[in-house]
Amino acid sequence: MKAIVVAIDKNNGIGADNDLLWQRDLPADLAHFRKITTGGSIIMGRKTFESIGRPLPNRENIVVSRRPTGVPGVLTAASLTSAYELARYPIFVIGGGKVYADAIDDVDTLYVTEVQESFTQASVFFPVIKANVWKETSREHHEADDLNKYAFDFVVYERITD
Repeated sequence: MKAIVVAIDKNNGIGADNDLLWQRDLPADLAHFRKITTGGSIIMGRKTFESIGRPLPNRENIVVSRRPTGVPGVLTAASLTSAYELARYPIFVIGGGKVYADAIDDVDTLYVTEVQESFTQASVFFPVIKANVWKETSREHHEADDLNKYAFDFVVYERITD
């Protein structure tokens, strides 16, 4: 199994200045991310790994980079294909923008948090989810509340097969 896990704004924005746009404002999204990826292999680019700052627990952490991270417990792969080959568990690609763009044709499932807000500072974007390639199979809406600053939807898309 190969999947992408991503949170996007209304314009497919995912980040700015090597950080998420709403990281501290949507704790429900972080909990959702943890639930989906725990026990799996998470594949990310070097900048994403550096922005997280540490290996995520209870997951096999694989960083796509030409140079090793030097962090114990973190595997390094020179390419996305090599990262797939290293993975021992279900694969979850978690960013950043270039890794998502390279992986979107390889995965069967997209776990997307659609944040119901536009962030003008966004400088990194997720590829367009094409209706002729992806079918929405579930959607769970959440209104903003005391803990989560923005309304959002947890959406699952499956690749359309012929």
